[in-house]
Amino acid sequence: MGAVKKIDEPVDISFLLMLKYKKPVVTLEELLPDYLPHLTLEQANKRANKCNLPFPAFKSDGVKSPFYVNLTDVVLWLQSEQEKAKKDWAAMHG
Repeated sequence: MGAVKKIDEPVDISFLLMLKYKKPVVTLEELLPDYLPHLTLEQANKRANKCNLPFPAFKSDGVKSPFYVNLTDVVLWLQSEQEKAKKDWAAMHG
């Protein structure tokens, strides 16, 4: 294995998520398998009701409608987690 190569222009996560989901807002259920696979939909809905997900979730129309998530909020969460991991990695290998 070679050295880690630094990428000058990182890939835009928001662009890739838009390509994957083809819309700016997705249901929480659509997002779970990719980013929170350890949660069932019931668990995720309970967390969303308590505002206890790592990003905001909202309902568009009444209590019976599904929770939705703006992909921009998911990107911000992923970038935050990535920065934490980079700092931890740098502390171990710096």
